[in-house]
Amino acid sequence: MLRISVLTILAGAAFAQNPGDLFNKPPAKVDKALRARINEFYDDHVKQQYHKADSLVAADTKDFYYIQNKPAYLGCEIQRIDYSQKFTRAKATILCEQVLMVPGFTDKPVKVPIPSTWKLERGKWYWYVDQEAIRQTPFGRMTPGPGPRTGTLPAAIPDNADFVLKLVQADKELVELKPGMSEKVTITNSAPGNMDLKIEGQIPGVEATLDHTQMKIGDRAVLTLKGGDNPQAGLLTIRVQQTGLAIQIQVVIPR
Repeated sequence: MLRISVLTILAGAAFAQNPGDLFNKPPAKVDKALRARINEFYDDHVKQQYHKADSLVAADTKDFYYIQNKPAYLGCEIQRIDYSQKFTRAKATILCEQVLMVPGFTDKPVKVPIPSTWKLERGKWYWYVDQEAIRQTPFGRMTPGPGPRTGTLPAAIPDNADFVLKLVQADKELVELKPGMSEKVTITNSAPGNMDLKIEGQIPGVEATLDHTQMKIGDRAVLTLKGGDNPQAGLLTIRVQQTGLAIQIQVVIPR
């Protein structure tokens, strides 16, 4: 059950907003209302008042909420929020401090990024989960109940907290780019859930494109960097929205 809990933490769909992203800036009242609901929901969990938190759960997720293990959070804070569908859907990353009962975590609490998805219904925000999506894991499709499962759990749990942020990785950290030439970087998703990528910022004279931004389980996305007539050296950031991880690619221009 502990292994399932760790996978569940990582498998949901939740993601976040870069505070400087003006194109995704929500109306102040909408953002304030959502933050209040998120804080109330996780504060109820910290206090273990799950019956109160239930009032913030969407109707289509209540059965799922009832049967899930409730982690013992010591404290939670909002890290990032990303809005979509005209600010009626939101994906957040919540940093929750807890003691993980697996090797390497039991001596002190750690802050774990928790995906959290919300939708606006009848003027109020409700926590919900896409239950079909979280059943898809790298080990097969997890099926509920006592029947046979198509997937198996991994033999061991990593003993380093960094594993949370190393589930999506690039095969290169540095790229040499000449004018008129292009280079490729492959990004692999080994997380037990879908991951979304976003290019943040830009480097003068360098065109950066992803062949796709929504990565399925076990998927690979290709980042193409193309030098213009006068490309400049710099640092390009690819944000993994579910975990908040910043994948940084150093671009060097040989002279």
